Amino acid sequence: MKLHRLHIDMPRSPGLRIGIRRATISYAMQQRSHLAVGAAMVTLGLSMIVKNGGDDLRKCLASACDVVDQIVIADTGSTDGTSSIAREFGSMVVTFPWIDDFAAARNAALRPITTDWVLVLDADEDLDFTAKQQLPSLLSGTATGGYVLPIRNYLPVRFACMHDSISQPNDGRNTRAQSCPSFTMHTNCRLFRRHPAIYFVGRVHERVEETVSTLGLGISRADVLIHHFGQLAPEAVRLHKFEYYRELGQAKVKEQPDSAMAWMELGLQEYEAFQNREEALRCFERCLRLDPKRTDAWTYVAMVHSDLGNYGETLRALKNAGNGESGVVMREQLRGDALHNLGQLQEARDAYRRALKSDRNNPPLESKLGYTELRLGMKQQGLGRMLRAVSSAPELPELQDRLLKAYLAVENILQAAGVAEEMAINFPSPRTYLRAASIRAHLKEWSKAHALLECGLREFPGSLELTSACEQAKQFASSEEHYSNKSG
Repeated sequence: MKLHRLHIDMPRSPGLRIGIRRATISYAMQQRSHLAVGAAMVTLGLSMIVKNGGDDLRKCLASACDVVDQIVIADTGSTDGTSSIAREFGSMVVTFPWIDDFAAARNAALRPITTDWVLVLDADEDLDFTAKQQLPSLLSGTATGGYVLPIRNYLPVRFACMHDSISQPNDGRNTRAQSCPSFTMHTNCRLFRRHPAIYFVGRVHERVEETVSTLGLGISRADVLIHHFGQLAPEAVRLHKFEYYRELGQAKVKEQPDSAMAWMELGLQEYEAFQNREEALRCFERCLRLDPKRTDAWTYVAMVHSDLGNYGETLRALKNAGNGESGVVMREQLRGDALHNLGQLQEARDAYRRALKSDRNNPPLESKLGYTELRLGMKQQGLGRMLRAVSSAPELPELQDRLLKAYLAVENILQAAGVAEEMAINFPSPRTYLRAASIRAHLKEWSKAHALLECGLREFPGSLELTSACEQAKQFASSEEHYSNKSG
C-alpha cells in the first residue's frame, strides 16, 4: 500500500488529514498481520529512540510501517515535532530524559513492546523495500534468538574506508541515496525476539548480542537490508557526534575495563574520527590483551602500523587477522602495501591481485598493482593498469601522483610533465605547481616553467616558495630567449 498517495486531494484541515492518515496506517498495519507466518500469527514491533528526527523520521517510518504491528518510540528530548510525526504512524511515544546512555534509552523503547519480535531502526535509516517478502520466513525460526542485518552507510565521496570495509559504488537501490557515490557495509543485530532477558548493554555502541547468547539462543545472519544516511549529515553535526561518542566511549571503558569490545570501539573512534593513531593503537592493544583472538582488532592494529610506516609490524599483525571473507580486500591491500614498501615486489603483487579478485572495481588497488608490476619490469602492463585507474577515478590525486612517479621511473619525462601539469590544474597547490615547473626546468623549458609558476602565483599570491622559484625561472627564461635571439 502506497501510503503517501493518501495525501492527494485531501481536505486542508490538519486534524482531518492526520486522522485519515492514522486510520489508513492502522489499516496497513492490520493488513500486514495477515502476512504473518502460519497460524501462530507471529508479530513484529519497531523500537526506536529519537531526538529531533524531523523529516528523516517520517521517511524511516514510511519505509517500515507496513511490515510491523506495533511502533514504540522513546523521545529523548525533541523540540521539533518528532512526537507528532511519530503519532501520524500510530506510534506509541514514551518520553525518556537523556542520561548519556544509549542502552538505557533503547531499553526504555523496548519495554512497551508486546510483539513476538523486535526490529530496531534509527531515524536516519530506511528499511529496504524487499523486507516485506523476507521477514515472514525469518520470524518463523524456532532456534534463532536474533538476526545480524547488513547496513549500508551511504557516503558523499566515491572512495573511503570505514572500519575494515572499503566503499563500493552506489547501485541506486535506495531512492533517497541516488546522489551518493558510494557506501560501506557493516552488520548489527537489529532483529531479535522480545524477551525480558534480551536487552541492550553499553553506554554507547549498544548491543543485544550478549544477552541473546546468554539465553542460549543462536544469532544468525539475514539479508534484510537497512539503509543508513548518517554520514551525509553536515560536517558540524558529524564532528559534534564524534566528540560526544568519544566522551561516552571513554566513560564506557572506565565502567567496563575488562570489555575487549569497549576498548576496540574506543580505538576505532580515535582512529577514524580523530586520526589519533597512537591512542588508537593503545586501545587496540588493550583489547587484544583481553581477547587475543579478535581478528578484527588485529586488522585495525595492522592499519595503524601501516599508517605509521611500521611495515614489519603490519605483517605481524596481519598473521593474526584471520583469512575470512569479511575484510579480505582491506587485509590484502595492507599486506601488499607493507610488502611493496619492504621491497618484496612479487609478494606485494600477489597480495594486490588477491585483493582485486574480491573487488574488481577498485581503481586505487589497480593503480598500486600497476606500479608494482612496472617496478617488476612489466612496463606496458603496469602503465596500462595505472592509466585505467586514473581514467576511472580522475578525482583521486594519488592515482595521478603514482602515474607521474611511474613515468619518471621509466624516464618518460614528457609524459610526466603532462601529468604534473594536469595535477596543477585539477589539484592546485603551491606543491603541484612547483613540481610541474621543476619537470619543465629539467627539460630546460624555462619559459614553460616560468609560465606555470606565474599561474601558481595568481592562485597563491602569498607563497614564498612560488615567488622565489618564479624569479629564478624568469631569469633563466630571459637568458634562454636571449640566446635564442642571438643564434637566430
